[in-house]
Amino acid sequence: MRRNVLVTGAAVRLGREIAVCLARSGWGVVIHANRSAAAAGELRRALLEEGRAAWTVVGDLAKPDGPDAVFRQALDAAGQLDALVNNAAVFERQPLRSAAPDDFERLWRINALAPIRLTALLVRHLDERGAVGAVVNMLDRRIDHAEAGAMPYLLSKKSLEAFTLSAALELGGRARVNAVAPGAVLRPSVPAGSEPAGFFPTGARPSCAQVAEAARYLLEAESVTGQILYVDGGQHLL
Repeated sequence: MRRNVLVTGAAVRLGREIAVCLARSGWGVVIHANRSAAAAGELRRALLEEGRAAWTVVGDLAKPDGPDAVFRQALDAAGQLDALVNNAAVFERQPLRSAAPDDFERLWRINALAPIRLTALLVRHLDERGAVGAVVNMLDRRIDHAEAGAMPYLLSKKSLEAFTLSAALELGGRARVNAVAPGAVLRPSVPAGSEPAGFFPTGARPSCAQVAEAARYLLEAESVTGQILYVDGGQHLL
């Protein structure tokens, strides 16, 4: 029987790669977008042409009722949900001296509270069905290293890390909860031959496809929970 997964922020960039990877692995994929609704529709059409199962939902996860509205749309579209990839996030460089309370609140709502709420809604849905599911939260390899200049973002991701571990324990046999911590997978425009992300112990920058494969593995690994899988070329070891 096909399993369905909601992937937030799935229309572009890393989220798109995750959605494509899961769809091609046999998952029915609900593609969530906020400001990239057109790209989400294009991705759905491309997956349908391949014979995959795909739906789109649109919603702002920063709004107080945003996660609930997105989950309801996803459930209405797919009929049932078995898994969740909390990929949608906002990154901003905001040093502590200039960060206002609203900056912390906004990034926390999108990067931490929305994944927490969506997980709670998925677990309630799984309880009603007597089913077992899985959640993958997208973190950042910088959660292991202090870094100046992005305090609201890093604190929101640290909150999501703590939630991942606590939820894995609390949800037990109902839902496995894991996380992927990507490194510098999206290369900025730089002069040829330079590497702005620094040294990679593996000798190579990780790719979006490798991050997507890690998320797929964690969704499907039935004995794995409470794990954070770094896909960063080994940079978390430095």
